[in-house]
Amino acid sequence: MAISDWLQLMLPQIEPEFSRDGCWIAQIMARSVEHNPPLYWLGSAFDQIGPAENGEDTRLTDRIGERLRALHGPHVCEGWTEEDERAQDVLTEACAIAWTARHLGPPELSEAGDRLLVRVPSVDACVAPRRLWPVRTLEAMVQLTGEQVEAAAADLPDSNRRIVYIDINLALDAYARNPGYDGPMTEPLRESVKFLGQERGLGWVLTRPFEWGVPLEAWY
Repeated sequence: MAISDWLQLMLPQIEPEFSRDGCWIAQIMARSVEHNPPLYWLGSAFDQIGPAENGEDTRLTDRIGERLRALHGPHVCEGWTEEDERAQDVLTEACAIAWTARHLGPPELSEAGDRLLVRVPSVDACVAPRRLWPVRTLEAMVQLTGEQVEAAAADLPDSNRRIVYIDINLALDAYARNPGYDGPMTEPLRESVKFLGQERGLGWVLTRPFEWGVPLEAWY
């Protein structure tokens, strides 16, 4: 299903609204995935971790829906809010679960504070999803990347594979000109993730906004 359909299932009290100033969730509900890779990959993440059709197991998608309602709220927000950012963090978690399921094995979820960890007991692995919130400069984004890797290293328990999953922020109407797509702007993020991952003994996954199926960098 498209991400708009998934969001309407999980947040039925929010109506689609095509407004650049309004609630981010409502905006996404109103948009087509055509010519918009981040939204395509968001829908495919939910399809990967637990289709809500044909009686299949929906425990993982149910958990994501619970977190969306808890961290964003069940109703439309005013737009450009911390609630919108938290909702996008949860969608990054869904993408990290999908990546983990495809590459490592059946995932289980646990918590580290207000964040999820994705465990794969069959291979003794644990993945810490992180999303880069919007900042004004590339230098600030590189600094934020380092902070997220450090935070993930602190949250990850001892295991055979400890992996940080970093998702670049989605600039909804200009993403193709931003880090993840623009090569010179992306390279410092690549180097930061690789250097700090090696320093902390972590594997890493770096993705364009929500594009879990085609990472920019992956070593684990």
